[in-house]
Amino acid sequence: MKRLSTVLAFVFLSCVYQGAQAQSFDKSTKLISIGIGAADMWHFSQWGGNYGVYGLGSYAPITGQLSIQGEFPVHKYVGVGFNTGIGGRASSSISGLNYGYPGEFNIPIGAIGNFHFYQLIADKTGKGSKLHSDKLDIYAGLNLGSGIAIHPADSYYFGSTQFSALFWIGPQVGINYYFNDKLGIKGELGYGKTIFNAALVFKMGGGKSSKK
Repeated sequence: MKRLSTVLAFVFLSCVYQGAQAQSFDKSTKLISIGIGAADMWHFSQWGGNYGVYGLGSYAPITGQLSIQGEFPVHKYVGVGFNTGIGGRASSSISGLNYGYPGEFNIPIGAIGNFHFYQLIADKTGKGSKLHSDKLDIYAGLNLGSGIAIHPADSYYFGSTQFSALFWIGPQVGINYYFNDKLGIKGELGYGKTIFNAALVFKMGGGKSSKK
């Protein structure tokens, strides 16, 4: 009798699993991503714009970035989180003119918010399996933040180390594709923290099966 009960329970759970559909983002999903890309953050310099674009005290160079990002659900389709990392660029100048971009090493710290609309579409249409919403997650959102850029001493711009304050705000759109319940890849485009970014995504929780 005990063996029969075990077999029946196994059959029941198998049927539930077959009739269920995992989601790539839900109320229990927690995401950590590590990626590389480029950013376009505003720099506000302490040297009063002597080397800022068009003589201003702010400029927005494109920098290479190694980024770490976390996202946590506040709704079935909405997540909020943080982004940080390290980045930088080599110095550049415009020949014959008294301005350009000094080299830097930067540390940004910011916040993100994303709306995972592909999950909403899959749920509302009831076509989750056809849309592959268990593996594919398309989202859009906003990012903002601040941080510091450190400009090492060099022979062209500075005789000593200088600093700039960072600020950015902008949109982003992205796609997560999951190979399994724990690991995926990300592609993201936007403005501010990321112009483009490619990343590995680690999922903790989420992907729960929900009976249809």
